[in-house]
This record gives sequence, C-alpha cells and structure tokens, in this order.
Amino acid sequence: MELAQMYFPNIQLRSAWLKLKSLLSEDPSLEYLTKLKRRRFLPMEVNIIYQHLGQP
Repeated sequence: MELAQMYFPNIQLRSAWLKLKSLLSEDPSLEYLTKLKRRRFLPMEVNIIYQHLGQP
C-alpha cells in the first residue's frame, strides 16, 4: 500500500491501492502482481512496476 500511496498521494490509502491494482491488471505483463497472496512486493517486482509505470 505504501507504493500505491506514492503513486496516488492525494487519495485515501485503500483507494490508492485499488487504483494501483487496477493499473497493474490492465497490463498483461503486470497482472500477475495483483494475484499474489503476500502483502508486499519484492524489490525486483517494484523495479518492474517502475519500468512499466515510471517512478512515482
């Protein structure tokens, strides 16, 4: 959720997470990240998100 808050700093934390999740699900190469059972992204996954969405 911290990453989502970085991308969307002006909205509620939960709403930011839902918005980031929506962005990830729109990209077939990132969609798998929305289905992970853990609560955090690995550093490698964060780098992949940065490559596709840009730095927050």
